[in-house]
Amino acid sequence: MIKIFGKVRYHWQPELSWFITYWSIAIAPIFLSLALVYEHTTIPRNIFILFILFVVLVGLGFHRYFVIERDYLRIISLNPFKPSRVKISDIEKIEVTKSTLTLVMIHQKKRLFYMRKWTKKYFLDDLALHPDFKGEVELMDNFINLDYFEFYQKEKKAPNQR
Repeated sequence: MIKIFGKVRYHWQPELSWFITYWSIAIAPIFLSLALVYEHTTIPRNIFILFILFVVLVGLGFHRYFVIERDYLRIISLNPFKPSRVKISDIEKIEVTKSTLTLVMIHQKKRLFYMRKWTKKYFLDDLALHPDFKGEVELMDNFINLDYFEFYQKEKKAPNQR
């Protein structure tokens, strides 16, 4: 969760298979450049190109986040084929586990996102307190003794002023 220019961003990662594939491709240029350095006594220009490619891919990999706007939940990612804005009133249910968050929306497929626990907590707080949100939040985790939601449920918070 990062606050930039007055807007709060809640970072997420895609499904595990896409996550592993993307980050494997993103890290590959750095290993190729290290292999080129090891093979040559001088530093070739290809190393700089591969390093720039690595930095760009890492930057794009961290460019995934939610922004809660007035009536919409904006989902920022690099996939141009999925809708990037979802009406908050169209969210039927949010299924929450220890590492994932699944948005169940009206007339759309479920969308699965991996989030850190603190980012997920603040995102759920802000979304549940939004006046347009009419859905339900279902905790799918069955580890009651180890569940951090049990501790979090006992905390009392004042609603955010919008």
